[in-house]
Parts: sequence; structure tokens; C-alpha cells
Amino acid sequence: MQFILHFLRLLGTLCLAIATVFAVGDIARYVADDIVRMATIAEIAQMTGIGAGLFAGGSATAGVVGGWPFALSVAVLGMVLTLLGRKRRRIGRT
Repeated sequence: MQFILHFLRLLGTLCLAIATVFAVGDIARYVADDIVRMATIAEIAQMTGIGAGLFAGGSATAGVVGGWPFALSVAVLGMVLTLLGRKRRRIGRT
């Protein structure tokens, strides 16, 4: 059980680090172009080539999810994984 909790915390931390990198990239793009625009999941998938065919002409659900901001989505996923992997608190008297 401890291994699973450690693994969830590790994945959560990695997701938060990836979200930070892409958020800094979005900020750099804002400074350079003077346009507030965040990279979407579909754009990142197309740029990296990972799952690009999924968002190309897929279902309506993939179209909606592909429009979400990547940095925010991965940050929320990282927070959820980190919270799931936290140590459980004992309730009761000590």
C-alpha cells in the first residue's frame, strides 16, 4: 500500500512539474506576442505527436477535451494525484 501512495505522489509531482514548464511557455508566448492564449491539449498532442490522431477527427468528447488548456489540466491532475497519494491521518486520541 505504501508503494502505491509513493507512486501516486511521484506521478502527481511530475504532472505539476510538467504543468509548470508549459505554463512558463505560455507566459513567454504572451510576452513575445502580447496575446493571452494558452496551449490546448490538442495543440500539445499535435506538437509532440503523442495521440495526435485522437484529436484530429475523433469523437465530440475528444474535441471538447482537446480544447482544454494543457497547463491547467495537467496541474489539476497533479494535485488530485498528490492528494490521493498523501498519508492517511489517524482519527482518534493519541
